[in-house]
Amino acid sequence: MADSAKNIRHTAAGSETLDDVDRKIIRILSEDARISNKQLAEDVGIAPSTALMRTRTLQERGIIKAFTAELNLASIGRSVQALIAIRLRAHDRDQIDDFTSRVPRLPAVLSTFHTSGSVDYLLHIAVGTTEELRDWVLDNLATDPVVGHTETTVVFEHMDGNAGLLD
Repeated sequence: MADSAKNIRHTAAGSETLDDVDRKIIRILSEDARISNKQLAEDVGIAPSTALMRTRTLQERGIIKAFTAELNLASIGRSVQALIAIRLRAHDRDQIDDFTSRVPRLPAVLSTFHTSGSVDYLLHIAVGTTEELRDWVLDNLATDPVVGHTETTVVFEHMDGNAGLLD
């Protein structure tokens, strides 16, 4: 069996997962998505053409979803962050579809999580002031007939965690 084939792991369903080279590429790109392909190849210990092919394959497989810029929210006037727990009035498919097609696309929303437990959704939003936060909740959630209850928690500090790859 070739060395590269030995490093490929398979899931219970038999689908290909990540080998050691893929994991190194993901780890490096998670730390700096703007790294040059030449530097990426050097850091991983592979040829630049291999690094480019591997990165493209990871994108095609949907493992790498996007290369994005992380903004300093305070520097663009959005220094107040909040997590908003939302419980819907009813679990009617039309109401859920209406909510999920509209709310995650509102300008202040950074992330939307559909959850289990006592709340149905958790929103992470960022606005300029606590007054804007209050108005945003009133204008977008409290007056929404689909929303039964909200609970807002102000974020004092947001600390980044793991980019997603576990060792």
